[in-house]
Amino acid sequence: MDELAPLEATAIEACTVGGRYLRSVYRSGETAADLRAHDVKSSADTGSEDRMLEVIRSRFPDHRIDAEESGVHEGAEYEWLVDPLDGTNNFESGLPSFATAVTVVDLEHCDPVLGVVSVPLLDDLYVGRRGRGVRYDGRSVAGDEGQTADPATATVVSIIGHDVKRDPEHRAVSEAINRGIEDRCKRRLESWSPTVHWGLLARGRLDGIVCYRPDREEQLLGELFARESGLETAAGEEWFVAAGTDPVFDALRAIVDEHVDADR
Repeated sequence: MDELAPLEATAIEACTVGGRYLRSVYRSGETAADLRAHDVKSSADTGSEDRMLEVIRSRFPDHRIDAEESGVHEGAEYEWLVDPLDGTNNFESGLPSFATAVTVVDLEHCDPVLGVVSVPLLDDLYVGRRGRGVRYDGRSVAGDEGQTADPATATVVSIIGHDVKRDPEHRAVSEAINRGIEDRCKRRLESWSPTVHWGLLARGRLDGIVCYRPDREEQLLGELFARESGLETAAGEEWFVAAGTDPVFDALRAIVDEHVDADR
């Protein structure tokens, strides 16, 4: 029996339902936003999450859920990490890079086993499963397909967690990493919608990624996608690097080694 199949179907439905709602309110502009120095909250987050949780709870009422807006709902066996609007700043700024995302974690082994991302404006759907690879709109993908072997022509994503800009020391490290990427690579793309870019990286449309103190809900999905799409990866306590070719990976790893303390 394929134990993950019903979880996958539910995660796809939840992301699709949430994404359909986001697409509607993005086009109508009928949202209210709370703008903050380092973040933004939108009524679209709550509206999407309500719809996603309704789907998940109707299928798996006994599972644990950690949702971005409503917090932790206790349960067992599996944990559902629900990101109802990844890219809220983009959404409220009118930038079309945002998604709904779900990551399912096996609580016994603390291991992500499933990740789903829906990019509603493009009708893109990414599904990553433990031992089954990553699919983009139903087709298997590999992260090293079409990626550049030359860091000088690479497009690399940088991701930071929400706490980084609030701490001067962490902010300085992040800025040093960014400068290192910009010195060695063609383009650094700063990700305000990480799950969208994890999908593009898994497809081979982006060349590499550097994460510094990333947030758990996006990072577990990203590491699953990286592993299942065959990217080369390395990780420390505060950082994670992935790329599709050895030269780009080596360049990104060198940047992290230069700017992040080895003990961290």
